Amino acid sequence: MFENGSELVRFDCHLHTQKDKEFSYDGDQDWYISNYIDALKTAGIGVGVVTNHNKFDFDEYKQIKKAAHKKDILILPGVELSVKEGAGAVHTIIVFNPDEWLKNGEDHISEVISALFLGIDDPGNVNTHCGKDITTCIRELNQLNKDYFVIFAHVEQQSGLWKECRGSVITSISKRPEFRERALAFQKVRTYETAKKVREWMQYDIASVEGSDPKNIESIGKGDKECYIKIGEMSYDAVKYALRDFANRVFSKKHSISHGYIKEVRFVGGKLDGQVFSPSAELNTLIGIRGSGKSSVLEVIRYGLDIEPAKPDYDYKRDLVKSVLSSGGQVEIDIVDRHNHNYTIKRILEERPTIIDETGKVLSIPVKTIINNPLYFGQKDLALTRHGYELELLNRIVGTGVQDASEDIGRIIKQLSLSIGKYQEIQDIPSRIADLSARNEELLHKLKIYKEKGVDEKLRKQTACNEDLVKVNATYNSAKMVFESIKESFSKESVEELSFNAYESEFNEDILAEVRAILAHFLGRINDISETLNALQQYLQQLSETKKKLEQRIDSLKDEFAQIKREINDDSIDIDSYISYQRQLAFNNEEMKRLTVMLKDKELLQSNIKSLLDERNTALRKEFLAYKDCISSINKTQSELSISIDFKGNHDEFKSRLKGAFKGSGLGEVKYEQLVVEFQDFPAIIEDYYLENGKRLKSICTGNSFVKIAERIEESYAEYLGISTPNAISIMYHGKDLSRHSLGQRASALILFILTQNDSDLIIIDQPEDDLDNQVIYKELVQTIKREKSKMQFIFATHNANIPVLGDAERVVKIEYDADKDRFQIFQGTIDTGDTHKSIVDIMEGGEEAFKRRNDIYTSWQL
Repeated sequence: MFENGSELVRFDCHLHTQKDKEFSYDGDQDWYISNYIDALKTAGIGVGVVTNHNKFDFDEYKQIKKAAHKKDILILPGVELSVKEGAGAVHTIIVFNPDEWLKNGEDHISEVISALFLGIDDPGNVNTHCGKDITTCIRELNQLNKDYFVIFAHVEQQSGLWKECRGSVITSISKRPEFRERALAFQKVRTYETAKKVREWMQYDIASVEGSDPKNIESIGKGDKECYIKIGEMSYDAVKYALRDFANRVFSKKHSISHGYIKEVRFVGGKLDGQVFSPSAELNTLIGIRGSGKSSVLEVIRYGLDIEPAKPDYDYKRDLVKSVLSSGGQVEIDIVDRHNHNYTIKRILEERPTIIDETGKVLSIPVKTIINNPLYFGQKDLALTRHGYELELLNRIVGTGVQDASEDIGRIIKQLSLSIGKYQEIQDIPSRIADLSARNEELLHKLKIYKEKGVDEKLRKQTACNEDLVKVNATYNSAKMVFESIKESFSKESVEELSFNAYESEFNEDILAEVRAILAHFLGRINDISETLNALQQYLQQLSETKKKLEQRIDSLKDEFAQIKREINDDSIDIDSYISYQRQLAFNNEEMKRLTVMLKDKELLQSNIKSLLDERNTALRKEFLAYKDCISSINKTQSELSISIDFKGNHDEFKSRLKGAFKGSGLGEVKYEQLVVEFQDFPAIIEDYYLENGKRLKSICTGNSFVKIAERIEESYAEYLGISTPNAISIMYHGKDLSRHSLGQRASALILFILTQNDSDLIIIDQPEDDLDNQVIYKELVQTIKREKSKMQFIFATHNANIPVLGDAERVVKIEYDADKDRFQIFQGTIDTGDTHKSIVDIMEGGEEAFKRRNDIYTSWQL
C-alpha cells in the first residue's frame, strides 16, 4: 500500500464481532476469522474498529488484527461504551491506541472498561450503561495517560447523542477542554437541519464518519453511506490525524483523479542510477539538506518532460542534467492522463523524448498531449523581473490555450517580401522606360547616317529577320512565364486530398452521395486543367522548336548577308554596328512594351501588399484576443493579482529595435519617440515608405536622415517585415505594478497566482519558499496548496517544513548525496510516518516549529 504516498481507504468505525451479544454467527468456528476478514475485504474496508458493547476481548482482537494485516487491513481496538447523558444512555465509541493500551501483551482496555462498570451487572447488554457521563468517563480515561479518541455512535438514532440530549447539554459538554481534545467525530449523520443546529450549539465542527454496526458477517460494511479517510500509514496516529483534519482527510466517497499526473519516475545511469520516485497525484515535497540533490532530481524530471528552462539559466541547467544523467543516462516517466490512459516517456541524454502508449506503440506526439500544460519554475524564477518575463510567465500559464500564430505570420511575411520585391521593380519601371527611350533616341540618331547612305535598304532583310527573332524570343519568354505560373498554382497533392469514395457515413449517406456526385464533376474539371497543362507544355515545346527554325533560317543567310556587306564597301561606316544597333533598338522596343504592361499591375500589387499587411495584423490580433480571453479567465480565479494586455503595446521594445535598425542615420531620442507614436511596428513604416511615398516618415525624418533610412529599408525590408512589436503585458498586485513590489512580494504574488491556475495537470517548483517569510508561507501559500492540490499534481523541492507538514503532503521524499559513491539516494515516505517526521525535524528549517503549529491546530501528534 501507499506506493504513491497517502491514499483514501474506507473507514468503518463501528464493527461488532461474535463476542458481542447482538452478533450472531452460525458457521464453522474454524472459519470464523477467515470469513470475517473476507467480508471486510469484499466491502473494501481498509481501516476498521472493533467496538463491542461495553466489552473488549483481547484474544479475539489479536486474531482478527493478525488476519486483517495479511490483507492490508488495519483493525483498531475499541469499545461501544454506554454512558449516562441527558435523558438516557448514549452510545460512545472509544478508539484506543493499541501501542499504548495493549503494550507488551497487557490488556489495559478491558481493565478500564471493568473499572467503569464496577458494581454493575451484565455490562455487555446493549441497554446497560456505566452510570457516568461522558465528561467523567473522559477524565477517568485521561488519568491513565494513554491515547484514545471518541466517536459518538448513530447520533440521530436511539441511544445517540443528538437523540438523547438537549441542545443545552451538547452546548455545555462541547465547551469543556477534555471533550474538545478527545471527541473527534459523529457517526451516521443524516439530517442536515439537525447537523446545522448541533454546529450552532457547539460553535465548531468535527468529522462525520460511517460504521456499518453489523449484527452478522453478512452485514459487515453494509449501509446507505460509506466513509473514506486519507492516510499515509496503517496506524492509529494516521487515523486520528485524519479525523482531526477532517476537512482535508475525511470523505463520503472515493473521488477519482480528474487531472493527468506522473505515476512513477525511474532513473537509469548516472548519479541517480536505479533510483525510483513514485509521486502522489497531489502534493509531493522533496526534502534534504542544501546540496543533497533535490534540484538535480527536479531538473531531470523537467528534462524528461521536455520542458525548456528559462533562458538565463539555460546553460547551467543543461549542464546540470548532463552531470546527473551522464553519457547514455536515461529517465523514464510513467504518466496517467486525464482519461486514465497510461503512457511512458523515455528520454536518453541528448536525445528527443520517446512516448510509448499502454499497448507498446511508439507515438509521434509532444509530451504536452498526454499531460496538460506542465509548469516548471526553478529557483528564483518567480522573483525575477527580467526583460520580457511577463510574456514568458503568461505563455507558461496559458499553455495550449493560445495557438501559436508564428507559422501563419511567417507565411504572410514571405508573401509580403516577394510582393514588395516585385513592387520595387515596378517602382523602377518609369525610370527604366525613360532610360530605354533615351537609348533609342541615341540609336536612331546613329542609324540616321546609315539611312542617308542607303544601307538600311540594302540590309533590310537582315534587319527584319533580327527584329523577328527578337519578337519571337520575347513572346516565347512571356509564354514560358505564363505556363510556369499556372503550373505552380496547380498542385496534384491537393487534388489527391479530395478523394471521398472510401468514406462512408453511418447517418448521412444520402447527403454524401450528393457530395460524391459534385466532386466527380469537380475532379473532371481538374482533369481538364491537367490535360490543358500537358497541352500547354507541348505547345511551349513546339514554340521553342519553331524559334530554333527561325534561328536556323537566319543562320543560313549568313553568306548572303556577308555578300551584301562586301558590296556596300564603305570604309566610313561599320556595317556590323548597324546590325547591332538595329537589334538593340528592336529589343528595347519589346522591353518597353513589356514594362508598360507591368506598370499596369502596380495598383493590383499595391492592393495585394495592403491585403497581406491586413492579413498579418488580423493574425496578430487573433492571437492577442486569444491571450485576452485566457487572461480574463485567469483574472477570475483570484482578485489579488490581475493581468492586462495591450495590442502591440510594448513601445520600449519597438524603440529599441528601431535604434538598432536605423543606427547611424542621425536620428535623436526625440525622433525615435515620434516614430514610436506615429507607427505601431516596422511593417507600418515599410507600408508608408513604399505605398505612401514615405509621407509620414518624411514628416519626422528629414534630409540626410531620411535618405539613410530609405537605404536601410530598401536593403533590409525582408528582415524588417519579420519584426513584430510585442504586446504589452502588465501584471498588477493589489493595484500596483508587480515590478514595483519587493522581491518577496513579487515571489508571493506569482506563486499564489500560479497555484490557482487550473489548466495545468502538473506544477513543479524548486524551493517555492525562497524570498518568502514563514507567515506568508503558512497563511497564504500552504492554504492555497491544500485547497488546490486535488485539482493538480504538485512537486516541490523545499527547505521549509511548513510546506510538507502544514500542507499535509501526500508524499514526502528525502534526497541524500553519497559523496563517496558520487550518487544521490531517494527515500520515500508520507507525512504520517515516523521516519518522515524525524527527517523533517532533523534536516528542515523550522521542522519542530511546523509540527508544533500543526499540533496546536489539531491537538494531535505528540513529538
